[in-house]
Amino acid sequence: MFLKGLLQALPGVEEIIDQKTGITYKTTKSFAKVEFGKTFIRVLVRSFKYYDPDKMIKNIKGYLWGYEGTMRIDSVQDIEKAFNIIKQSYEETL
Repeated sequence: MFLKGLLQALPGVEEIIDQKTGITYKTTKSFAKVEFGKTFIRVLVRSFKYYDPDKMIKNIKGYLWGYEGTMRIDSVQDIEKAFNIIKQSYEETL
């Protein structure tokens, strides 16, 4: 399943798509922002401290964007790894 379907399947998720830079997913608070490049997808998440055995998250806390972690998805194989991290961000907002 593709990333959008996985995110929409989470209970209580609202999708905000009228943005110039990407799509935001939120419950009571935003937990992920998906941005699109020509050959990759960038996902911003609430923290860079989630369980991440594949070392996908980079710390962007110093940028003060409201998100502390970012990941780059370059292939279909990366989607499942990234979704496990996104789900941790989602659970933090419940």
